[in-house]
Amino acid sequence: MDEKELVNKISYLISKKNHDQAYAIIREFEKKNNYEMICVSAQGFINAYNYRSALKILESIKKKYSKNAEFCACYAIALFNSEKEDKSLQWFEKAKEKGLEDLSEISNDFFSKSIDDWIKKAKFWGPLRVEENNYKEEL
Repeated sequence: MDEKELVNKISYLISKKNHDQAYAIIREFEKKNNYEMICVSAQGFINAYNYRSALKILESIKKKYSKNAEFCACYAIALFNSEKEDKSLQWFEKAKEKGLEDLSEISNDFFSKSIDDWIKKAKFWGPLRVEENNYKEEL
């Protein structure tokens, strides 16, 4: 199964509420320390709009795989869509520093394909999220 098929399969399983089957696939990759395919699997969760689960998956490999540009972008997208826009900016910038410009392989059809677009969004929404969180803490 190639990467695109894997992402589609995970997305399909999540959309049908078959989370256990999706996690079983990921556990197989974990047994083999296949960080690339774990990251690809997380994209399936992102494409199914299950950002917090994608974030948990990506955080489990962050120490071992964070030097990978695709990981940085995938992690940033999951952060951004989990209402952590302020934290996503540094990860989008890391992905760009590592040479990633086009997110066609990572981002689904409804998301921007340009890393620069994501950086602009994170720069705009990040400070607003920080301000909102500070306001909530004051209440």
